[in-house]
Amino acid sequence: MASKYGVKIKNIEAGTLYENNLGVRDYYSYSNAMFSNSLLLDFLLDNGLKVSKDGRTRDIIGINFSFGTKSYEETKNKIMEHLSAEQFKPQEEQNEEYISNLQKALERCNNNQGKYKKISVEDIRLEYYTDGVDVQYVQRDKEGKIKKIEIIHYKMLYRSSGKAKTGSCIFINKRLYKKAHNFIYMDYKLPKHNSPIVEASAYVSLVASSIVGTVKINPKDILVIKDVDSYFNREVISIETNEHKECIAKRIDNYRLKNTLFDGQALIDSSIFPSWGNGYILLRHHMTKCAAFKANIQTFFKDYFKDNYENAIVKDMFGNEHYAKDIKMITTDNALKFLKFNISYDYWCDKVYANGCKFGIVKTAHKSKLGEVQKMSYQMVNTLNEGIMDDVLAKSKEYVNALKRDDVVFLNYLRDNANFSNDYDVLVALCEQNPDFICSSYFRKRKGKIIGQYVKRLKLGKIIQEGDNLVIVGSPYAMLLHSVGENVEKDDTLRQSDGEIQCYTKRFRCGESIAGFRSPHNSKSNILSLYNVHSDLLDRYIDIGEQCIAVNMIHTDFQSRANG
Repeated sequence: MASKYGVKIKNIEAGTLYENNLGVRDYYSYSNAMFSNSLLLDFLLDNGLKVSKDGRTRDIIGINFSFGTKSYEETKNKIMEHLSAEQFKPQEEQNEEYISNLQKALERCNNNQGKYKKISVEDIRLEYYTDGVDVQYVQRDKEGKIKKIEIIHYKMLYRSSGKAKTGSCIFINKRLYKKAHNFIYMDYKLPKHNSPIVEASAYVSLVASSIVGTVKINPKDILVIKDVDSYFNREVISIETNEHKECIAKRIDNYRLKNTLFDGQALIDSSIFPSWGNGYILLRHHMTKCAAFKANIQTFFKDYFKDNYENAIVKDMFGNEHYAKDIKMITTDNALKFLKFNISYDYWCDKVYANGCKFGIVKTAHKSKLGEVQKMSYQMVNTLNEGIMDDVLAKSKEYVNALKRDDVVFLNYLRDNANFSNDYDVLVALCEQNPDFICSSYFRKRKGKIIGQYVKRLKLGKIIQEGDNLVIVGSPYAMLLHSVGENVEKDDTLRQSDGEIQCYTKRFRCGESIAGFRSPHNSKSNILSLYNVHSDLLDRYIDIGEQCIAVNMIHTDFQSRANG
């Protein structure tokens, strides 16, 4: 039975599995892993995936490709090396059991001399990707004797983009392979010549993304519009190589920068937006991904079309007509990755209908666990000028002094940071049971040590500031205007201004200048000077709350500074 987190699987190391199948190793190395809840898991559970009572399945495995296999000579020399090292130790320091095991391993190595095969990890990967792999499951009785052997043949299903460097991927029981493969590829057949295998593999796994919930959206109620590019000229420093292949910084005047205004984002009507989403949900479906922000789409359409609202028509990028009153989500072509493979919009809609129109929610916006403050990273600190460090450290110093002097602040710190590996809960409980415990030498010693550890973390760059991690939505009112065919330049909710980029968020006060740091943070260019403004139109149509921030993308260098 699957848990709310998914099903338990084995993550096997390919090199050890290969040697096990050759017969030169008694076991293969593996770790326990979780195949997370996803739209794919929902499909597999409905189509024959076998799950035990404790939530485990053998129908899916993960395989890591970290190293290849050794030859007979290499294996023998390695065993001899360990054996010699142990036998050279003084008699009283030798581990007899370890020596015995090494001698048995050497004997087994010699007996299997003809079975060894040296093969690189790249060749193992190619073989497993092409032919699949057998995995043996041995069941033993209480005395250790083999009771039953089950062999399952697995085929490679997909490799997630996050594991591209190591080549880790998901394999599935041959029995389920065809159904699972057809599901993630939407029954799309890759062409035999010039096949976009790499591109497709990056997107088919989107439907296997780990999700925390779902939202039901009729695909015909999604208005897909063509994205808009906005250009901006300014001075830049371009990192290039000269004729000697040396890295140089080249200053260029009046360089043309481009923003893709609504790249990968969507607006989703408040009528279907999950109450727990905090203004933002990251959505996944078949070859589709978008960051969807809560908006009052229907309020905008009612205001725009006025008396014609009931019969108003809007057109999508494919020429299809939709009643404006039916639209629940607005997104752009950049969110629909299947378009790269000449898969039609109507075909995709049919596949969405097949799973009950459920879109997976990968994550939502979250308020900082630290309340009104957030920790900086050392990368952020390293990109600041040394001369402003007193101001940067001011709040952290103030908090450390409060920890030292105010017992209430210190006890609250213990409560907020208690976990299974520390004694913070115990200290709080003892103080609540007997307030005089605060005056004990033990408590004062522990308090000094705990504060000392906190100061050490501060020195590693974990400096606190008033702020939070906010999710960015680009020029949302312009997106609403674009949905009804209006020019995005008519958006005057967020205007161009010298030296600062206008933004809108309820997290900070109107009129405040805000320092924006890209996350993850790479360089000084990733620091953005933002100015928070109030807008009645954004208040009325965009309901993103305190965990998101709308930013002007029209004629600004925002995307270039934030690396996209």
